Amino acid sequence: MLAAIGGVSLKRWYYAPEFFWRASQALRQARGDPLCLHAGMFPHRGLYFSLSVWHDAEAMLTFAQSGPHRQVVQAAARLADVNTFYHFPCIAVPSRDQALQVWAQQGQAAE
Repeated sequence: MLAAIGGVSLKRWYYAPEFFWRASQALRQARGDPLCLHAGMFPHRGLYFSLSVWHDAEAMLTFAQSGPHRQVVQAAARLADVNTFYHFPCIAVPSRDQALQVWAQQGQAAE
């Protein structure tokens, strides 16, 4: 399994409706994917995080490059200041705290 955690900070408060609408569409896309074992969003220390767990890297990459997720990634450059993601292998769905700890220690800028 492969987990992905990332945090974003909006450039302006008034971007929130568009960003959250786009993010909720991507969340719905992930939750509808049979190879997605977990998908969620949550706030933490001024950032908005997504955490997903995938059957394998191919499933995650297929999701990342398609549909609403691709659209939110394209809009993120305009809407977000911080866009840091980290992917890591796991044997079970990590808790938020576990994923945040890995993110804080290993997070890198998304490309």
